[in-house]
Amino acid sequence: MNAAPETTKTTSPAPRQDRPPISRRALTVGGALGASVVVAALTAGILPRVKQQRRLTAAVAVESSSVPTVRVATVGPAPTSSSVMLPGALTAVRTAPIYARTPGYVRRRLVDIGSRVRAGQLLAEIDAPDVDQQVAQARGAVAQTRAARELAQANLARWRELAVDSAVTAQELDQMQAAFDEAVANLNGAEANLGRLAQLQEYERVVAPFAGVITARNIDPGALVGTAGGVSGTLTPGTGSAPGSLFTVAQIDTLSVYVTVPEDYAAAVAIGYPAVVTLPALAGDTLRGRVARTAGSLDPAARTLLTEVRVANPKTALLPGMYAQVELALGPGAPALRVPATALVIRDGPPQIVTVAPDSTVRYQTVRIGRDFGSWVEVTGGLTNGSLIVLNPADNLSDGARVHIVAGDSTGSRAAVTDSASRSPPR
Repeated sequence: MNAAPETTKTTSPAPRQDRPPISRRALTVGGALGASVVVAALTAGILPRVKQQRRLTAAVAVESSSVPTVRVATVGPAPTSSSVMLPGALTAVRTAPIYARTPGYVRRRLVDIGSRVRAGQLLAEIDAPDVDQQVAQARGAVAQTRAARELAQANLARWRELAVDSAVTAQELDQMQAAFDEAVANLNGAEANLGRLAQLQEYERVVAPFAGVITARNIDPGALVGTAGGVSGTLTPGTGSAPGSLFTVAQIDTLSVYVTVPEDYAAAVAIGYPAVVTLPALAGDTLRGRVARTAGSLDPAARTLLTEVRVANPKTALLPGMYAQVELALGPGAPALRVPATALVIRDGPPQIVTVAPDSTVRYQTVRIGRDFGSWVEVTGGLTNGSLIVLNPADNLSDGARVHIVAGDSTGSRAAVTDSASRSPPR
């Protein structure tokens, strides 16, 4: 018997258990929740900032629309200025470089730097043999021309006697007269040449032109000197001496101080006004002098008046070249105004002051400043007496703005004003 065929069983895989599908409603709910969270986070971070910005904008608007309050002062005249302090330097009242007028060699030198000399004192002698020979020759020429003149004079006298008897003609008499006139002219010329050479010979003696002190000496015996101060250069020229000079003489019993007075005080300086000269190098030593002269005209570049003050120096303890401070007494001049230093506005350009107009608007006014006394300054231009000015003006105070005025220093006479400008917006 045939066996029945064996049936093969195929094992099918177990069915996959899939996740239950998410419903659309669930997705919608989840998205809404996420969006809510994001919106809440944004709201929590942005809304405070928006509110803060709105508050700042409102504060700025209130601030801009408010009228600032400023403290003011009234400009008044400055105290009468009795003096002004200016820098200067002591100089000798007279200084002269001494040159050689006669060419030759220095025979003797009798003085040196620091020597006190009197007027006419011999300083040096120059050996000039060529000039001496020229003088001798000129003397001979004078003697020759004098003899010719005497002969012409005698001939003229004889011819005049002969002319009385008509022994000579008028033409011959005129010729004798012309010969005599020529002889006189020749003698005058020879004497003038002798005088010139004698003066050159006199210049062989170098003398002091006035009493003073030798401040420079540039020669030694044997040095060759020439006209116009030519020197052979045996020594380096002394400091401050003119090139080619033999000596420099300075009169120091009286000293001069030249100062440049600013234009604002030039009208108050006059000849004869007293002055006090202080020397920082000599502590406590002051000299009293007077204004000797002024230039009478301002320097067009510096706008200053050159003024000379003279002081006595009988003991010659003060030396030319010393730095000095000169306090000049001033007479009546253009009055200056006095303003607190806190009113100045120093920015790019000249100094300014904020003035308040009658309609309570402010204007920036350019002014000219005089002396600075620390807490207050002098104003010499650009401002009028009695003007209202703002103390400590704020940086954002614009020209033409309307302000609320609070009285500060109303007299303009106090040295300092400490009240500062403040702005208080209405609440």
